[in-house]
Amino acid sequence: MMRGKRLSALALVSALVVGAAGCQSVPTQLSQVTWAALQDGRRQGAEGGAPDIWSVAQARFDSAWIAIEAQNRLWFFERDFEPAESLLVWSGRTAREAVKAAYSNRERQKQVIDSTIAQLTKDVEAHRLGINGHIARIPLRKALTETEVMVDNVREAYATGDIDKAFTAIEEAEDALKRFDDRLDIEWVDPRELPNWNRMVHETVSWSKQTGDPALVVVKMDRRAYLLRGGRVIETFPVEFGYRAWTQKMWAGDGATPEGVYQITKWRDRDTRYYKALNLDYPNDTDKRRFAVGKRTGAIPRNARIGGNIEIHGEGGRGEDWTLGCLALSNRDMDRLMAKLSVGNRVAIVREVTGWPD
Repeated sequence: MMRGKRLSALALVSALVVGAAGCQSVPTQLSQVTWAALQDGRRQGAEGGAPDIWSVAQARFDSAWIAIEAQNRLWFFERDFEPAESLLVWSGRTAREAVKAAYSNRERQKQVIDSTIAQLTKDVEAHRLGINGHIARIPLRKALTETEVMVDNVREAYATGDIDKAFTAIEEAEDALKRFDDRLDIEWVDPRELPNWNRMVHETVSWSKQTGDPALVVVKMDRRAYLLRGGRVIETFPVEFGYRAWTQKMWAGDGATPEGVYQITKWRDRDTRYYKALNLDYPNDTDKRRFAVGKRTGAIPRNARIGGNIEIHGEGGRGEDWTLGCLALSNRDMDRLMAKLSVGNRVAIVREVTGWPD
C-alpha cells in the first residue's frame, strides 16, 4: 500500500515537471520589439498618415497584452502564450505596413498640394490682372489680397512639412477665392452699362424676328450662348471667354472678350487652330471710338494696339475662361452651332441682361 502511494506521488511530481518544462514564458523580448516598431511608426507619421492600418496594428498589440494578462492568471503549467506571440508579430508587421502606406499617402498629398498651389496662384494672378480698370477695383483688390494671404499660408505650411496644416490652409484659400468670385459676380456689372446691354440684346432679338434669320446672344454672366431663330431661343450652349471675361475688351492682349453687336464675317470649318471658327467683325466702329478715347485719356497703354481676329471657335468645354479674347465652345457644340449660323448673322455679346430670356 505504501509502495502504491509512493508511486502516485512520483507520478504527480513527474507530471508537474513535464508541465513546467512544456509551458511558455512571457514573450517579453518580442513585446519590446513590437513596441519599438509602434513607436518608430508613430514618429514617422504612420498614425496620422495611414490611420486605418495603424489602428489595426495598435489593436493587435493591445489584444496581445490582454491575452498575456489572461495567461498570467493561470497556473504556470496551463499557460499558452502562442496566440499572444502571433498577435505581437502581426502588430509589428502591420505597423511597418502603416509606415509604408503613410509615406505613399504623403507623396500623393504633396502632388495634390503642388497642383493646388499652382492653380490657386494662376487664379489669383488672373484675377489680379483682371480687376485693373474695373469700376470696383479698390474694394476688389482688398478682397483679393485676402486670398493671396491664404495662398501664402499654404506655401508656408507646405515648406515646413506640415501636410495637415497645408490642407487646412488650402480649404481657407479656396473659400477666400470663392468669396472673391461671388463678390466679383455681384460687382462686375456696371449699372451704367446695363441699359446699353439690354438695348443690344433687344435689338438683336428684333432683328432675328423681323428677318427670320438666326442670331446669337451671348451673356457673360450666364456663361451661355443663346441661339435665336425668328427672335425665339431654340438652343443654348455653354461658352468660355477670355481669361478677363468680366471686363470690356479695350486693346490687343488684355485677355478680355469684347462686348457689343457684331456680324459673322467668315465661316471656317478648316484652317483654324481651334477645330472650327466663326470670325466676327471686331473691331467695329464703336470699338474703334472706345479705343481712341482710351488712348486719349490714358486708360489704354500708349503702345497698345486695338487688335482683332476675334472668333467663336472650338476646343472649349474646359470649365474655365482661358482664351485670349475669343469665345470657345466644345467641338460638338461648335458643329451644332455652325449648322445654323452663316456669314452676315448677328452676334450680341453682353455682360448681363435683365428680363431676358423670359
